[in-house]
Amino acid sequence: MRFAAVGFTCIDVYKNLNISYPTGNGIDLMFNLMDLVPELVPSVVTAIGDDAYGQSMLEACQKRKVDTGHVTIVPGGQTAVIEMLLNGRDRVHHRAEKGVMIPYQPTGEDMDFIRTQDYIHTDLSWNVTGLLKDMRSKGTKIYFDFSKRYRHEDVPTILKNINYGIFSFEEETEEVRELLRMGCSMGAEVLLATFGEGGSLAFDGTEFYRQPCIPAPKLVNTVGAGDSYGAGFMSGILRGRSIPECMLSGAKKAAEIVSIFEPYHV
Repeated sequence: MRFAAVGFTCIDVYKNLNISYPTGNGIDLMFNLMDLVPELVPSVVTAIGDDAYGQSMLEACQKRKVDTGHVTIVPGGQTAVIEMLLNGRDRVHHRAEKGVMIPYQPTGEDMDFIRTQDYIHTDLSWNVTGLLKDMRSKGTKIYFDFSKRYRHEDVPTILKNINYGIFSFEEETEEVRELLRMGCSMGAEVLLATFGEGGSLAFDGTEFYRQPCIPAPKLVNTVGAGDSYGAGFMSGILRGRSIPECMLSGAKKAAEIVSIFEPYHV
């Protein structure tokens, strides 16, 4: 099963703790998914600078045998960096420097490669909307992370051109349910909404499914909750499991990851 993290990647830096690690929603989900699906054939399609942070991204991927052949290395460029702060056990995005990711677009060769994948992950952190239809023109399935940006102007277009999507909300409301209904009517196969301690909701175009939050053994850092949930969910999809089974797998993986500091096991 071929899986690519496509688009935005960065380094999270906690200056006050002297901690940094390679990340990005796609990286976090893929690294966690690899733990659950060992036979996965992983790759990353992104851009980095030829700086120390870019090297750390390459090393983290190569350590896990992730194909980095479609990572664009920009001479003199700055790898994207997000400065983080911890507010108790919740992360706060303090400052973002997107660097080489601001103008990034995959090359024609990169797009050819993307179309050979079984599944890809991407999100709204870069200019991807206009590429989605082409990305899945040969059968590649797209998992899309909207995060909290459900009002973004591109949402309707994106929903027409993805298979799976995930949103983050504070609580379940009729507005949330209507968004999932609309998205599936436009073409998405399954849409998810997460509510933190309130659990998660899924809709497959016919039925709603709910999964309670599984308490973490020790809550350390919520930084990886959404992506690890997505990894657990997608591991079930790749195994052909039912939606409730996929959601349970997601909840278990999220509870595991928020019990450590990093968003995946290092």
